[in-house]
Amino acid sequence: MESRASRIIKTFTFRLASVYIGLFSVSVVILFAFIYTFAMRYVQSQVSDAVRVQYGYLTNEYQQNGSSGVEIRINELINADDNGTEIYLLINNKNEKLAGNLNEWPANAILESTFDKNSKWISFRIEGTRQEQPRIQVKAITIPLSKWRSLLVGKTLQNTEKIEQIIIQTFWASLLVTLFMAFIGALVITRSVMNRINIINRSAYNIMHGELSTRIPFTKGGDEFDDLSSNLNNMLDKIENLLKSLGQFANNIAHDLRSPLNRIINRLDAGLRNIDEGNPARNLLEKNITDMHELIGTFNSILKISELEANTEFRDFKPCNLQEIIENMVEFYEPYAAEKDIVIVNNVRDNVTIIGEKNLLTQAFTNILDNAIKFTPKGGKIDIYCEQKEAIIDVIIADNGVGIPHDYMDKVFEKFFRLEQSRHTKGNGLGLSLVDAIAGIHNAEVILSDNSPGLRVCLRFNNK
Repeated sequence: MESRASRIIKTFTFRLASVYIGLFSVSVVILFAFIYTFAMRYVQSQVSDAVRVQYGYLTNEYQQNGSSGVEIRINELINADDNGTEIYLLINNKNEKLAGNLNEWPANAILESTFDKNSKWISFRIEGTRQEQPRIQVKAITIPLSKWRSLLVGKTLQNTEKIEQIIIQTFWASLLVTLFMAFIGALVITRSVMNRINIINRSAYNIMHGELSTRIPFTKGGDEFDDLSSNLNNMLDKIENLLKSLGQFANNIAHDLRSPLNRIINRLDAGLRNIDEGNPARNLLEKNITDMHELIGTFNSILKISELEANTEFRDFKPCNLQEIIENMVEFYEPYAAEKDIVIVNNVRDNVTIIGEKNLLTQAFTNILDNAIKFTPKGGKIDIYCEQKEAIIDVIIADNGVGIPHDYMDKVFEKFFRLEQSRHTKGNGLGLSLVDAIAGIHNAEVILSDNSPGLRVCLRFNNK
């Protein structure tokens, strides 16, 4: 059985919320991209400014006190650098180190840009102070102080890399929190919307099963769902009034026509008693009486279907023994089937119980069996059996008669619909309509299928 969570995920509301989750996630990515870009530019500009300050300070020192003054000043700056982020190197024209904390001039330095006429911005990597520490990138300025001296002033980007790492970690943590909270929000919103929709669905279900007075409840919020509920309730009021008027109209017609038909039959019966057996008029009157009884049967079927579709008279259902109902029905119809040399095989043996109205269930099974006998040729066979799986009970009546074409299996439930091959048989096209109406008030389903040859009619009951 599908879980509640999977049903929520499949809803349109959740899919729409997922779109907003995606858009919000993209917004977070773009926001952090801007933060990362501007933060890194700011940090790198701070490093560049610090390098330029020290570069200017040492070049002034060289102009005032020469190489020895620069050497002394470099040692002072190195000693004052508690973080070890500043890089200095002073070499002679033989590339020999005179002062600084860099052992040799970087051979694989990358030229980034020129600083002024002789100075250049370069970048390179040096080994970390600890064994497990990765190589550290350095941004530096190089300048030839004279023909005999060259100076390198730089700063490591160790702090910059830490800041970059912090920003990236913050980004992933924020994205995960955003996705999680957005997902929770989507579930909450979807569940809230589903609760409102389920209220409408439950009301619609009750209305479809005959409770035409059911209306969709409102909330105190007065939101768009309440507007929808109000409009639906107004529509249901009009539909209910129209159905009542239409049903009353059909009932009035049936009642009004049934009374004069009964009077006509009574007069014909009275006249028939005064006519001799050999008189041709007697045969004519008997046929008229038979046709009148068929008309009355048709009107009775119309009234019964109207009552069932209104679903107002049959509420007090009780447990019904299926085996007993089938046995009584088969016993009643066996003589009629024997006239056509048709065998009825009753395979229902277990005491299966169905919750419903016994007379209505008998009427439904009788209509199906009557049709089966009517359209099964001489020497045919009709099987009746029951299949039960948990709360689902299938009552099946299968014959080997002419059957129903697949394209017409849905249409045979329409009132007065008759197939071409049944035009010359007695009937009014209301038998299966009545079966469908009885199944409807029992929350059952009528399933027609090909029996190869013949028709297989299954009434599926849910005894939950």
